[in-house]
Amino acid sequence: MTMLRAERVTLGYGKRAVVHDVSLDVTEGGVGLIGESGSGKTTLARAFLGLLAPMSGAIWYGDQTLKNADMRAFRRDVQPVFQAEALDPRMRIGSSIAEALPRGERARVGQLLEQVGLDATLAARRPHQLSGGQRQRVVIARALAVGPRLLILDEPTSALDVTVQARILDLLAGLDTERLLITHNLAVVERLCRTSHVLFAGRVVESGPTRELLAAPAHPYTKALRDAVPKLGGAPPEAKGRTEAVPAATGCAYRLRCPIAVPECEQAPPLRDVGGGRQAACHLAGDVT
Repeated sequence: MTMLRAERVTLGYGKRAVVHDVSLDVTEGGVGLIGESGSGKTTLARAFLGLLAPMSGAIWYGDQTLKNADMRAFRRDVQPVFQAEALDPRMRIGSSIAEALPRGERARVGQLLEQVGLDATLAARRPHQLSGGQRQRVVIARALAVGPRLLILDEPTSALDVTVQARILDLLAGLDTERLLITHNLAVVERLCRTSHVLFAGRVVESGPTRELLAAPAHPYTKALRDAVPKLGGAPPEAKGRTEAVPAATGCAYRLRCPIAVPECEQAPPLRDVGGGRQAACHLAGDVT
């Protein structure tokens, strides 16, 4: 089932477009948006949350465009999970969670804290009195307060140490809600998302089942992201291509960095099927090694 869908969406700030003609579905099993900083992941997430209107195209919520949807139902069904720093430092933890609850249900604060593995007595504390991992759990508890069907998570573990990350991932994997995860952490997306979309310079360059996409990338950018992950006990990864090059203004946006670029890359490649439920925007898709 598709709850949210982007249909040929272009997004920007002022007159400058930063996400270009993106189409993708948020389906069951978790969906990941992967890419480096500036790739358009968070901008697309803002559009899915109704915080940014498309310059062209549309965001669909069920069978209605988001601008025509019942926003009260939408806010109940779709909740953001930001990083722990989003908590108001002036508010006690219990008050921060209770904001999302109807007046008659505010006694549920303790239950929500326990649901995310925290002691109910932490409701009396302020954010600075909690660890980073505890604060991130509070953010998740607040999002769960309205009983959402979908969580949109923007780098939910990026500021946490490895052991705390593992506990947060266990928590998210065990929740009975769907997930749209924005991240550059490939291990996190592999754990939480059945399907993933790789963005570069505001364009989807590869899509497909997460495990297959990471195991055998069809686009050289996906391969570069995978190969940049350090391996325990191994030598530091070596970058290939011109990693400092800005996206190309014409043709394939990745061609100035790409180690396998050919003259044909001066023409923009379409996103096309490459088998196994995969798509890639690369003239040489399938030849990536």
